[in-house]
Amino acid sequence: MRRPLLLAALLALAAPPASHAQVFLASTPHPDFSIGPLFVVANVRSDLSTVTVNVSFSLTPRPNRRVEDIAQDLYLLWPAEVAESTAPGDADPALTRFLEARGFTVVRTGRLTLRTRDRMQLGTGVPGELIGEVASYATFVRPGPASLLGTGTYVKIPWTPKMADPLSVMTLGLPLRGLVTPKAATWVSETFWGRRWIITAGYGDVGSLVLPLYPLYFERRANVVHLAREFSLVIVNFADSDHLHIDEISPASASRRQSRLRASTELVSLTLSPSEGIAPQLLKVQFSYFMGPIAWRPVLVTIGLLLAGNVTGVLLFSRDVGRMLRKRRARRRRPPPWPSDVELATLEPERTTHDDVIARLGRPDEEHERVAPPGQRSLVYRRTRRSDHGNETMEIQITLDGDKLHEVHQRVRRSRARV
Repeated sequence: MRRPLLLAALLALAAPPASHAQVFLASTPHPDFSIGPLFVVANVRSDLSTVTVNVSFSLTPRPNRRVEDIAQDLYLLWPAEVAESTAPGDADPALTRFLEARGFTVVRTGRLTLRTRDRMQLGTGVPGELIGEVASYATFVRPGPASLLGTGTYVKIPWTPKMADPLSVMTLGLPLRGLVTPKAATWVSETFWGRRWIITAGYGDVGSLVLPLYPLYFERRANVVHLAREFSLVIVNFADSDHLHIDEISPASASRRQSRLRASTELVSLTLSPSEGIAPQLLKVQFSYFMGPIAWRPVLVTIGLLLAGNVTGVLLFSRDVGRMLRKRRARRRRPPPWPSDVELATLEPERTTHDDVIARLGRPDEEHERVAPPGQRSLVYRRTRRSDHGNETMEIQITLDGDKLHEVHQRVRRSRARV
């Protein structure tokens, strides 16, 4: 029982970490507000390069609370690596000090732009207007093998009254690396269908215990900002939908349709449910991109297998036909049966010709021609058969004078079998 559990644990550690969710943290414990509405939009390109995730959100104060009462910075935990900065300048050094004081290793820092969008711009694809504030981020790793423990990002979003504007949302753009991971598959599956990819997006998940995000969440879990009872969505936009093949979508409640705003774009969306605690809500899509008007790889592999099967069948069939033809030729080449004494008696000297002898007895085994006197030749027929007492060699010698039969001699030689 221990071996399967150990193997499962090793496989879980060896699997590539999925960058699939985020958690908002307030500056003070037990915040008097919630996140809502929330829109997490991941944009996937056909070259599977950096995936840009736009996190659009607004704050919903609790009843009888004013905007001034909830004014504070927000922090975003994301179990992925930010590929590049989107705003010039250095990050807030307090982020690096905060992480290093807890034993983490900071590998990259930078700044991210913040935008605001009016309610009339929601769903139109308009990026929104830049605001004066910018967010700071720090990508960090946990002590240990980075290939197993992965990376995390800690983002500081400075306070602005626009966060609590009921008629607009804040938008934070995150260019992420490693959000799309290859699906584990056998070489047969990859040869037939090609490489399959998986993207996971959502909200309310801090990853597994081994990821660098969990210790930070565990320390500041009292500061978690919960999801409000607002209409919130997780959306994955796939560009170049004409060459897109989606194999599986999870959960089944997710929807899939063509974009009404962007040409050749397909989107998969999941409605988020409000929760008073940390409840992971993940949208998982398994997909692949292909070249040409259709997915040629399965067609070509199938045609190749059919051709290989047909060629093998032809080779096997030709081998059987060749064997049959060789047997038939062997039967044709089989010499006529050995003539009996009665048949030999029908050969009349001076009357039977050379052609008559060949017609009755077949081609001779040997043929001798005498030099003196000239004109005579001998046809020799020889057969050997085995018996219980040894081998018998039967020989018939027919002498021709010119083209006419002159005489017939028959002899039998016996040899004893060796013991």
